[in-house]
Amino acid sequence: MLMAGAVAVLVSTLVSAPAPEPRVLYDGGSFYPRVIRLEHSGPANGTILASITTNFGSQGAGVISASRDGGDTFQQIATIEDPAAANGVGICCAYLYELPSPVGALPAGTVLWAVTVGYQAPDSQRHTRQRLWASPDAGRSWRHLSDIAVAPNQHNTWEPSLVVAADGALVAFYSDETDKAHHDQKLVQVRSTDGITWTDYRNTVVNADWYVRPGMINTIRLPDGSYFMTYEVCNNDLVHLCSAYFRRSTDGWDFGDPNDLGTVIRTADGKYGRHTPTVAWSPGPGSAGTVLVITEMLVQDDGSIAPGNGKTILANDHVGIGPWYEIPAPVPVDGVDNEGCRNFSPHLLPATDGRSVLEVTTNYDGPVCKTYYATGPLTSPGR
Repeated sequence: MLMAGAVAVLVSTLVSAPAPEPRVLYDGGSFYPRVIRLEHSGPANGTILASITTNFGSQGAGVISASRDGGDTFQQIATIEDPAAANGVGICCAYLYELPSPVGALPAGTVLWAVTVGYQAPDSQRHTRQRLWASPDAGRSWRHLSDIAVAPNQHNTWEPSLVVAADGALVAFYSDETDKAHHDQKLVQVRSTDGITWTDYRNTVVNADWYVRPGMINTIRLPDGSYFMTYEVCNNDLVHLCSAYFRRSTDGWDFGDPNDLGTVIRTADGKYGRHTPTVAWSPGPGSAGTVLVITEMLVQDDGSIAPGNGKTILANDHVGIGPWYEIPAPVPVDGVDNEGCRNFSPHLLPATDGRSVLEVTTNYDGPVCKTYYATGPLTSPGR
């Protein structure tokens, strides 16, 4: 039986225990990590899948890893060597998604991996593709399903993301630079009823100023059935470059006037998240759930680097209404300043009880950009 003093020491030790050190997810050059928890895959439910993009010499590839212990450890289970990403043409910007409901012949639980290929091909040969791959067995085996989009000219398209809309269609969003006569870049969307044929191309976010670049779009479905979208907008605010914005939808297809840039994500004391936002929903710490957004950078109201730069999750307990608050990120990254590795496009996976969150992000190990992961607590101000 523990004495009172021993209990106090034990409690103090537990409270002050340091957060786990980030671990390497993939011991090689890697970029654009994504992480999901399977929820519609029968016996595989609860498995956490993570993806990264990498290169095996001139062959662009994706690597899929799995965790069956809640994100404590990961084991590589598959490699996707896309023939369209061979010969050094470039691979980038992958997205990992589990179908919550059937789409055509694809059953619920099908895991999808969307990726950009071809952006480094010579101008005369470049028609960048958003490629879609499917796995029927919780990420172990993969087949190419379709090309979501093929650029009609040499200008690039980027950063695909996926969501199933309220009508059951699979919606793909991506950044589009191909309309150079009118826009440097815009966000667009298409949809499919079978994952193979894609139709109804339309603008999602666009601006009349040619230089304004919306990009890095991600969308989630909330428990109430509505949809929450985040993205960056560059070149419209020269103090807060590439700030994170959001907008909402009731059906996952109509997100309002594409010419409306949306609502900027900002804390009560004026901090902005900048670059590469991604979004997740957590059952906590808010009593009705919390929207979590993580960005590459965090800046003050005057545009200067904030103390939590590269180390902060922005949270909102009211579905984006009002100011956001800060939560320490599980993988703190020092020296983040808008370059292609440090904390570039981090991703979050909250625990099912809303008390913690798994983060995957990239940082340098010497000259090599690697993916790291760790889990940390989720707490709101005053808790």
